[in-house]
Order: sequence, then C-alpha cells, then structure tokens
Amino acid sequence: MLQSPDRLPSQILWGLLLAWGLLTLATLGLAPLFDYDETIYAQTAIDMMHHNEWIVPTANGMQFFEKPPFTYYMMDLCFSIFGDNAFAARLPSALFSFATALLLLHFGTRLHSRRLGFAAAAIFLSMLEVGFLAHAAILDAVLNFFIAACLLNFALWLMNGERRHALWCAAMMGAAVSIKGPVGAVVPLMIIVAERLLSGNLLRLLKDIPWLSAVPIFLLTATPWYLMILVMHGPQFLYEFIWVQNIGRAMNPMQGHGGRWHYYIVVFVVSVLPWLAALPWVCKEAWSMRRGDDAPALLVRLGMLWTALVIILFSIAQTKLPHYISCIYPGVAMLIAAVWVQGRPEPIKATRIVRAALLLLLPAAILLLAFPLIYPWLQQFTHHPRALAILSQDIAPTAGISVFGLLLLATLVWLMLRRNASRLLFSLIIAGFVLQFSLLSGLGTFASRLMQAPTMAMADMLRELPADLPFYSYNLNAPSVSFYAGRNYSLLLNAEGSEQLAGTRRPFALMLRAESRPELAWLADARPLIDQGGYLLYVLTTEDTTP
Repeated sequence: MLQSPDRLPSQILWGLLLAWGLLTLATLGLAPLFDYDETIYAQTAIDMMHHNEWIVPTANGMQFFEKPPFTYYMMDLCFSIFGDNAFAARLPSALFSFATALLLLHFGTRLHSRRLGFAAAAIFLSMLEVGFLAHAAILDAVLNFFIAACLLNFALWLMNGERRHALWCAAMMGAAVSIKGPVGAVVPLMIIVAERLLSGNLLRLLKDIPWLSAVPIFLLTATPWYLMILVMHGPQFLYEFIWVQNIGRAMNPMQGHGGRWHYYIVVFVVSVLPWLAALPWVCKEAWSMRRGDDAPALLVRLGMLWTALVIILFSIAQTKLPHYISCIYPGVAMLIAAVWVQGRPEPIKATRIVRAALLLLLPAAILLLAFPLIYPWLQQFTHHPRALAILSQDIAPTAGISVFGLLLLATLVWLMLRRNASRLLFSLIIAGFVLQFSLLSGLGTFASRLMQAPTMAMADMLRELPADLPFYSYNLNAPSVSFYAGRNYSLLLNAEGSEQLAGTRRPFALMLRAESRPELAWLADARPLIDQGGYLLYVLTTEDTTP
C-alpha cells in the first residue's frame, strides 16, 4: 500500500520527477514543428548557426529583431549534437521546464521543508500547460525559469537576509530581460513591489537592497546583446524591438492574436488542470494564511500576487496568446504546495476535491476515446476556408488516439475508486501526468501532422530540386518549409510581389496558398507539383505559359 504522499520516500518522489522527464524526452520529436512560432524560432537558430552570425538574428535570410538570441544559442547547441530536427529544437524547453521543477524543489526545501519542495515540483510538472510548453520550441519555458529563479531568490533573501540571494535575484532578472526583453523585469518587479506593499515593508525593502552591487549585476546580465545590436543597427533596432514588438503588442492585436477581457481566465482554467478543483479550497486557505513573516505566509502572498497580477497585466495588453501568462505556473505550484503542507483538507473535503478534479478530466478521456469516430463529422461544423482545406486531406486519425483515451479513462476510474483522502496530492499528480502525455502523444501529434502535412510535403519535394533553383513565396510565410527543406525562400507580398514574380527569369520554385492563386493570373495554365491542404507548390520553367 502506498504511503501518504507527504511521507513518500525520496526514491519514489524522485521517480515521479524523473518519469516526467523521460516521458517528455521520449515524446519531444513525435510531432513536426508547428508554423508559425516554433519554426520561426528554430529557423532563426539554424540561420545563425549556418551563417556563423551570433549577434544579429536572421530568419529565412532576413533580420529578425523580434527576440534576443539567448534561446537560439541553446537550440544551436542541441542542433550541433542531435541534428536539425524537432527533438533538438524543443529540447531547451524540456530541459528548462525540468530545471524549473528542480528550482521549486530546492527553494521549497530551503524555505520550508523537503515535503513542500517535492510537492511544488511535482505539482508544477503535472499542470497541463507546463507539459505543452515543454514540448514547444518557443522561448517561454526558458524565460519562466529565470523569472521563477528571480522571485524564489527574493523570497529566500527575505527569509534569511543573505545578501547573495538579493544579488542572484538581480542577476536572474537581468537574464530574463536578455531572453525576451522588458517583460523579464516588469513581471518580477511588479510582483515584488506588490508583495512588499501587501506586507507593509516596501520602504524597508528599498533601504535593504544592495543597490551598488545589484544594479551593475542586473545590467551585466541584461544589456550586453542590446548594446551590441544597438551599436550595429541603432534606431532601426530600437524601433522594431521596443516599439513594434513590445509596446506595439501591448497596444494593438498583432497577427490576429486578440481576445476579450476574459481570455486569460479561460486559459488559466484549462491550463492548470488537474488542479482547478482544488483551487477554491487553496485560495480560501491562502487568504487566511497571507499575514505573517513565516515562509508559508510569504509563499502564499507571492503565489496569489504572482498569479493575479500576471493575468491582469496580460489581459490589459491587446495581443494575446495562451503562453503569454505561462510564467505564473511556478507561483501557482508553490501556492498549492505551501497551503498543502500547512494541513491537508479534511477527509470529506479532500474526497470531493479529487472526485471533482477527475470528473473535470473525464471529457478529455471521452474525446480521445471517440475521436477517430467523430473526426469525419468535423468538416460539417467548420466554415473557415483554410480549416476546411486542412481537414479535407486524406489523413485520418489512428486507433492509437483511442488507446490513449482508454488509458486516461482507466486512470481516472482507478483514482476515483481510491477513497483514501490522504492520497489527494498523489492522485492529482498522477492524473496530470497521464492527461498531459495522452493529449500530447495522441491528439497533439495527430493535429500537428495534419496541419503540417502540406508544408512537409513541399519541403520533401524541394529537397529533390537543385539547390541553386531560386525559391519564392507569395503572401505565405511558412518557416517550416525552410527548416525541413534546408533552404530559404524570398517572400513577396501583394500586387508588387505579383508583378515581380511575373517578370522573374525562369526557372524558379514558387509556393503560395490556394486562396492567393487568383491574384497571379499568369499562373492559370501552370500545374502545381503539390496541391494539398490549401497549399500550392510550382516549379515554373521556360516551357510554362508566360504572362
């Protein structure tokens, strides 16, 4: 019989964390990289490595000032070891996600106890969004590590007064800025100031900060790349990075990524599964614990502010994507763990929580189980032309998705029948792990292969064409084609691009969406090599009809 989770031996607790790590590594490369975000970052890293350009990021041969290059360096290191593939591109996210769990383990143990540290680490890894971010070749898992390191060092500095933790806090904040820009400082500073205001000790904090050491350390870790790129490109960089990519994203929806005021509430509700059912009890207990100078009181204050302020901040911003609030998950995990170690819920309450949590996961199990049967009917409920084109491909889900649904359903039934309330934490951790890998390995892998099938087919065809054949793209930015084909394309837009293509010397390759073909009247008599999922690939020779 398993022991209560707060008394489990270290070997079992380590086993939980390592099992997540091994499952993540085993599933990283199952799905091809998604357009646009995953492949634009991976292609930028590839371009920097192949061109031996380590200062100015380039994507598809063009300058790409959207993000600093720290994560690209990590990807390049993985590419140099494992090759140019999806596994290597996603490996930094997986490693930094696991490293964030180890941070929670270390600081939870230092701040309170081994029990709190292991609980926070396992809770963090079992959250649905954490698993998805660990499998995504984007910057957020790396950023979240440094924001968490900053705030946890701040907490430890408050508890033991050791100056080195204040300096580590400044260094980690600077590193976060070097990864994704001003947000790396705005988020932790906002939380730190709010926590000190809530505790009534803001003036004391300002007095105790070792400014003469902390500020230089912050600048040393935050500014080197910015200074180098500013010297090389001056106002052009400032306009693109500061005004367009940061202020512009906050003031206006970019690339169609908008949302209403409740966008991140919905994201939060789904992303923290399987812990949603426990949060009402956690928040109630945390509110009663918030006053005090002990570690649990500090952690619940940090956790509540960490979660609420980030959601509010990004709800105000006009550009919205689900992963923008992902830095909250270490705080949510530490909040739940801090409340848990102060006293488990009463047996009746715990039983209700675990049953409610598992019932919330039941729709996911049913969806996976029945997905091969309901998939043929999806086209009837889809009206967007691009979605219809993707769904019309001759690609069907396999029975493996149903197997993952059956696995998840069996896990939920087994956990629901276990009436020992002391195993609440352990039950939810196991449920979270199974939910993550069932969705990722089942539905997620199928979705990525379906969506990326046209670009992968074009990449396969392009690899067979002569390397010196000019390659153009009309109104279509699909960096996955560059990544998998190993060649860049020239992106041409709208009427000006159409005229340029019409006068371009042949032969050349051209890719575009099917919806853009009417804009190129001179293509009417040409036959595409690939016509799949709403994407077209042509190789135009002198024998084709000219305009």
